[in-house]
Amino acid sequence: MKADLVLIHAPSLYDFREKDVHHGPISDLIPSTPVFELYPVGFLTLLTYLGKKGYKVRILNIATQMLMDSSFDVEKEIRKIDAAVYGIDLHWMVHVQGAVEVAKIIKKIWDRPVVFGGFTSTIFWKDILRNYKQVDYVLSGDTTEEPFKKLLEYLIEGQGVIEDIPNLSWREGELIKTNGITFVPEDIGGYSIDYSFVAKEAIKSMKPKAFLPFAKFMQDPIGMSLAYKGCDFNCITCGGSCHTFKNSFQRTGIAFKPAEKVAEEILSINQYMKIPVFLVGDLQFNLKHAAAIIKELKENKFDAPIFFEFFKPPNKETLTILEQASDEVILHISPESHSEKVRNAFGRPYQNSELEKFISHVAELNFKRVDLYFMTGLPFQTYTSAVETHKYIESITKKIPESKKILDCFISPLAPFVDPGSIVFKNPDKFGYKLRFNDLESHRLAIENATNWKNALNYETVWMNRDEIAASSYEASKKLIKLKIANGIVDEEKGEQTIQLINVAKEIIEESDKITKPITIRETVPEGDLYPSKNLLLTLKPKFFTTLIRTILRL
Repeated sequence: MKADLVLIHAPSLYDFREKDVHHGPISDLIPSTPVFELYPVGFLTLLTYLGKKGYKVRILNIATQMLMDSSFDVEKEIRKIDAAVYGIDLHWMVHVQGAVEVAKIIKKIWDRPVVFGGFTSTIFWKDILRNYKQVDYVLSGDTTEEPFKKLLEYLIEGQGVIEDIPNLSWREGELIKTNGITFVPEDIGGYSIDYSFVAKEAIKSMKPKAFLPFAKFMQDPIGMSLAYKGCDFNCITCGGSCHTFKNSFQRTGIAFKPAEKVAEEILSINQYMKIPVFLVGDLQFNLKHAAAIIKELKENKFDAPIFFEFFKPPNKETLTILEQASDEVILHISPESHSEKVRNAFGRPYQNSELEKFISHVAELNFKRVDLYFMTGLPFQTYTSAVETHKYIESITKKIPESKKILDCFISPLAPFVDPGSIVFKNPDKFGYKLRFNDLESHRLAIENATNWKNALNYETVWMNRDEIAASSYEASKKLIKLKIANGIVDEEKGEQTIQLINVAKEIIEESDKITKPITIRETVPEGDLYPSKNLLLTLKPKFFTTLIRTILRL
């Protein structure tokens, strides 16, 4: 297959199928498995933008293919794709080992340019170009569609000069050069996802499986739309905080995607399939923007479950707007801890009374569910405090009895790494953190050499060491599952099965030599608890089949 650009997503650990590794609960609260096979949303915006500019762009999700097919041969597959340029995401640090290894394989097979991009690539662009000769270019910043187009023009068509390509860094002989981050658009409406275009390109490629965002997409599909770029919050370990956007990505404010573009993204999914959609970003930052999105969805008869997330408890006015989006609206908020001291130290400055008022409003209105997300490994958080999270949830259901059937809760370790570019990463001692390593290569080696997730952690705190962070994560999860069984949120059989998985996982953590095969299952969240689950084939609408037939006939 020939292409102008192939976008490749690697697993966090390239040879995870061969190594006996216990990956643990580090990805339990996202759709992907612990090999983090979910590629960044930038793949889809790049495919849409560059594809509509006339470039032939393909996606190869190596991580998903490796999970779905134990015999999948990565090198053999790469040999089949003759691309002018190969792009690999190094967005979150957890992908550093896999991304570097896949780049090495590409260079062994093809003498073609390899481009890295993403948040971690932006922060460590100089280290990447200095240490990994298999990478030729790094595109930095949070918006690289237009810079990538200029790079393709330069590499494929010989147009322009390299020094004029914004956000680009490259190697010239032994020299490392950069143009800096100069492309930071406030108007991001032109960099949206057209899911119908993506689907057509996947069909035209004759390898639609390569486009799948995560391994269980066919069984548990979910879509995504990004409302804006930037953040007003400074959660101290977050690589997408206000501090990080300003200091690492040169974005000094929030760039809202126009409401009609957000709605178009969501509806471009919904016209073909009735799957849940997660809207990334707290819409209460701009209530007028939120109302306009909801208006578009209502007018176009959006009919699938939709998730909205909050960084602080919204007021009732916001909730009355959002509840109109669909018949099935689910809300997410991350208090991080039930302790107000811990939460405020982490960067979420609100009180439990505000959280409880929000839950009370949700219970009064027409919402399907509200999910609370907690973490272990936070400032001032002790083992006891983390494990007692369930007691706070119990207290809420006693104060607000009507919340008992709609209130779900999850807890996960801050893992495996404190995000590069975050406030803590730059100044750990000030916040009670002890970083074990802070350079790119050390993180790569940590993933490559660890036999379990606890040993890969790049941090401890003065309140909890790595053993306590791991132990509290499992114990707190068990207690929350028991509470959810009692409240009827989780099926008893599935809940008890998950508790047994946790007990086995705890034994493995204590004795790594008990690992006899790679472990990539979801450990602390019972099946079906994370979001509404329905086989993709059962969600397809008539328009999908007519589009499929027309696309095939045009091939």
